[in-house]
Amino acid sequence: MSIQILDCTLRDGGYINEWKFGRKTILSVLDKLENANIDIIECGFLTRMVYDKECSLFSSISEIAAVLPNHSRKSMYVAMIAIGEKELHPSELSLYDGTSIEGIRLTFHKKEIEQAMEWAGIIMDKGYKVFMQPVGTAFYSDLELLQLVEKINVLNPYAFYIVDTLGSMYRNEVSHRFYLIDENMSPGIHLGFHGHNNLQLAFSNAQVLGKIQTKRNLILDSSVNGMGRGAGNLPTELIAQYINKNIASKYDVSMIMDVYDEYISAIRKEYEWGYSVPYHIAASNVCHPNYATYLINKQTLTMKDIEKIIQSIPEDSKILYDQKLIERLYTQFQSKKIDDSNTVQEISKIISGKTILLLAPGSSLLAYAQIISDFIEKEHPYVISVNFADLKYPIDACFISNHKRMDIIKQDIPHFHHIQTILTSNIPADESKNFLYVNYDCYTNNDEMVSDNAGLMLLKLLHRCGARTVILAGFDGFHDRYNGNYYSKELNFQVNGEEIQEKQSRIQTQLNRLSQLMDLSFLTPSVYKAVEKS
Repeated sequence: MSIQILDCTLRDGGYINEWKFGRKTILSVLDKLENANIDIIECGFLTRMVYDKECSLFSSISEIAAVLPNHSRKSMYVAMIAIGEKELHPSELSLYDGTSIEGIRLTFHKKEIEQAMEWAGIIMDKGYKVFMQPVGTAFYSDLELLQLVEKINVLNPYAFYIVDTLGSMYRNEVSHRFYLIDENMSPGIHLGFHGHNNLQLAFSNAQVLGKIQTKRNLILDSSVNGMGRGAGNLPTELIAQYINKNIASKYDVSMIMDVYDEYISAIRKEYEWGYSVPYHIAASNVCHPNYATYLINKQTLTMKDIEKIIQSIPEDSKILYDQKLIERLYTQFQSKKIDDSNTVQEISKIISGKTILLLAPGSSLLAYAQIISDFIEKEHPYVISVNFADLKYPIDACFISNHKRMDIIKQDIPHFHHIQTILTSNIPADESKNFLYVNYDCYTNNDEMVSDNAGLMLLKLLHRCGARTVILAGFDGFHDRYNGNYYSKELNFQVNGEEIQEKQSRIQTQLNRLSQLMDLSFLTPSVYKAVEKS
């Protein structure tokens, strides 16, 4: 068996940073991977997306030629066409002339097999090597896989792949499919494996395939530092070192580490990828990892909550991500209707005639602690904290709408005898505690991205309870790095950097609406301060 590494950092890794690597980085990464003796290097996507020379997205073969090393090339260079992802039709490809990429990877879903065969034929007629990659190979029955292999034999492409799209395949499943394909596919066709790391099995599965006794050539996909959306991929540096030590010494791992050190490490500081418990849950339930991503980004759920929601996804919706479905399932999970009229009356009596100060856990609570303290001493407001409780602040009540936050706070609540705890109904009831519960559904808004933002929910509750003037502190807004978002490190949750500006804009819109119903003012600096009435 001959084993080749195909590095897909600039293509699969691009899901992390929207392929915005920068022209210089793209040129250098390709050059360094070539010098590391990587067998096959993927340059990016061939797509109808708007071309930007700073991105690894290309709308023509000639655009890719412009970034390839000028010297004599040892590596094979390829790009991907993904059917269904703003793909470039193969009829638009120029004929292969040896100046640009040598191969094209074609990904397709089960329902797109006939289209893929047609497109592959066009690509091959233009002189390119074709890599056939069926998305979600794990979801093909043995019969379906054999039927596909029959079509592959007729097509006779350069390579055919096992694609572990959801990172859910264990070694026995991978080896079973390998043997099934190996026994029935024409011997001249390479067999590839593209593994994701949801169960941290990409590396071990690659090793399993590397030990199989076969005359067929094997291609293992990888990316530097495993860069890729969600749980990421097989790390190039790991598999290259493994092959060097156990099969044949042929890769310069130090050059791969240079790619990480000079480029990927900087991206890693800004973006997150790799194994996590939610992606493990998604893979264990054989679901698309974007379902886990959506639920993680909500920052309101415990791991048990996430698992319950993922387990409720219908079987026929697990493989392909359905945004509307997960939004609906999340809302259904959080929605636990109760009659809170008595609670509203009780809160109304408590706050009647009082100045109300809301404390959100922004870092300005520390920077402006003296101003807050002076205000409390002078005005004697009724102080309500939002999703946190801390004895450093003279809090009268604590409003919690977030199950994840509640799990953190509940250990301290017994020490806060004087604090009235107000919970939304999505948080499991504890009849042993004197908590006030309000109906979650009544205080959400119609903007899915910020529908259950705790500060907005509390303001809506206070309006219903008759509040007319509310002072806000600690409502800072989000920073692009989550370590600076909260006054306490214990409260830090990862913030989705790509959504920060949009999320803040939508919160601003909701605050503007609330400011028409009640007088809002800010005691500490805030990105939302424009909602104050003049």
